[in-house]
Amino acid sequence: MSSVLVTGANGFIGSHIVQRLKEENKVISLVYSTVPGRGLDTALEGTTVINCDIRDHHALRRILARYEVKQVFHTAAISIVKTAYLDPIGVFDVNAMGTVALLEACRQVGVEKILVLNTDKVYGEGLDATEDKSYQPSEPYAASKCCQGFIVHSFIDTYDMNIVMSHSCNVFGFDPNSNRIVPNVVKSCLKGRKPKIFTNDDSVREYVYVEDVVSAFKRLMNEDEHRGSRNISTGWVYNQKDIVLKILEHFESLEPQYVEGKVPSQIDTQSLKSIRWDWKPDWSFDNAIKATIDKFALYSGDWK
Repeated sequence: MSSVLVTGANGFIGSHIVQRLKEENKVISLVYSTVPGRGLDTALEGTTVINCDIRDHHALRRILARYEVKQVFHTAAISIVKTAYLDPIGVFDVNAMGTVALLEACRQVGVEKILVLNTDKVYGEGLDATEDKSYQPSEPYAASKCCQGFIVHSFIDTYDMNIVMSHSCNVFGFDPNSNRIVPNVVKSCLKGRKPKIFTNDDSVREYVYVEDVVSAFKRLMNEDEHRGSRNISTGWVYNQKDIVLKILEHFESLEPQYVEGKVPSQIDTQSLKSIRWDWKPDWSFDNAIKATIDKFALYSGDWK
């Protein structure tokens, strides 16, 4: 059984990766701090959990060597846009220099393949952004991920390293610590509260279910031809009103409340398209929403 390391293993996407990988691999779960929750405990159970700062190059190298790690899934990051606004030094330090520390440790130890989780936000505004679209950062988080992208390509070009970097749209699923639209609306509905639809928010974004993202990651890592940037696109492009109404289909006794609120600075229109590989989601959007609701109900103690 080969050893696989997942950074940010107790994060939203990281924990779902661990849950799937541990069925066939010895998983090293790298975490920065402890996040309590029965859902997370279940995901990390049976793996080797190690506390480590992603910027600590020497510790990373020791861990990779000790456990003879063959593959790395790098999801550790400061990913909250508001946090990045308040702490730009921190977000560049973790997202950019943390990636440098990890990739250099992987190079020195001879890790066979690395997946780096990036974001659609590097492309800025516009529908159907492909992998060859130039970076258009609009705020510190997006700029830090642009830096991460340049770092990845520099390690590929300079050291001939086997790295694939994924760009995905808005990932949803069981995420008890998130304030994003899908978990927020699901939690409100499970509490019996009317979810809000903001009449002054016309932003349009693409969505992808976390289980589909993990399946895409596994394929990117298992197929030799994948190297460099790859977009993960579903075609599930909705505005916030669409999302709320889709979720409310599973709560017949509830109606939305229409309000005009303070809309945060954000990308107004964005979706992805890939020209470098052929990938489609296994889930339908409606089934993914239902599965998300079911998991929030199952692990209600993690967020109530």
